[in-house]
Amino acid sequence: MVRLLRKKGQPIFILMIFLTFLISVPVQPALAALIETETVINPDRVKDTRVLLNQLMAREDVRAALLSYGINLVEAERRIAAMTDSEILQVKQAIEQLPAGGQVAFTEGFALIILAAVIVASILILLLISGVVYGGIKVYEYVEQKEQEYLKSTPYPAPPRVGPVPSVNPDEPWTGVWKVIDGQDSRVYVLKQTGNSVVSTPESDYRVEAKVYGAMIVGTRFDMTKNNFKAIIADDFLSFKGDINSQTFFTCQKIESKSAAENVKPSGSWAGKWKVQGSPLVSGLWILRQDGETVISTDESYYRAKGKAAGDWLEGDVYRTRNDLKFNFALSSDGNSFDGYIDETTGTKLISGIKVE
Repeated sequence: MVRLLRKKGQPIFILMIFLTFLISVPVQPALAALIETETVINPDRVKDTRVLLNQLMAREDVRAALLSYGINLVEAERRIAAMTDSEILQVKQAIEQLPAGGQVAFTEGFALIILAAVIVASILILLLISGVVYGGIKVYEYVEQKEQEYLKSTPYPAPPRVGPVPSVNPDEPWTGVWKVIDGQDSRVYVLKQTGNSVVSTPESDYRVEAKVYGAMIVGTRFDMTKNNFKAIIADDFLSFKGDINSQTFFTCQKIESKSAAENVKPSGSWAGKWKVQGSPLVSGLWILRQDGETVISTDESYYRAKGKAAGDWLEGDVYRTRNDLKFNFALSSDGNSFDGYIDETTGTKLISGIKVE
């Protein structure tokens, strides 16, 4: 039995040594150095070893053994053909060190098991690497597709502007101070645009890093957490609308300076009766009461409304049976009238109000 294993197993064992060598030996960079006499490659030894390996690959018992361990024969032949002369000599040295006697059968069997495990591990690693590369390619393609969509973005029609109009640079429309007028907070973004890059300045309430695509800005907002956001600018460059993580929506309006947003006069003048006109959906008598920043209609009011005041500014909603309407008003300097707009399903309508009591 031992003789049979030695006779049948040694050719396979030789080839297994070669395959194990291919899997385990890393590719080494070429280095320029003096070559000693004993390290000079003997062309005849290289040729003889190549012939031996090719003869082994042609044997049916060897091929059957490799297949039984799940080894791809075409891949094995390709690896043999790609071996360098130096690698061939290392295989030759390994062959010359084969064990003799009764240890051969045990050693060969153990080598076959180890080799199979190494090959399976290498295949799993290759599959993992391939999966990572494939996933990376898909992510890159998705990002590239999104960027192409962003580049096609165009500004949305600007809403009527109420109050003073700040300066605008068409070449750097995102540069400036932007106050949140509709959203979960009323903070201020102070942005600086350079080319297609937009970053926040130290005065900004949020740290922002973003990139411009057409009329859209896409980037990251840093506060307590890192959040992705995107927004699109209006065609007058005085406001923009966006979302954070595709969940929280907000609207910003450009103002002259951050101090203009911070140093507003105390609220308190929105309470009273107002004769509103400009849209049949909201025209009539509004009766409002105010508690701090909160402004809400009374039961006597023609319409049910609620908003948030910030000095001369009031933004909120008119509650209707079918759909709510958002509004944005600016109070006059004497506090006896206001102008603004309201978003209806058919578009934005200008609104005005006069205090009657």
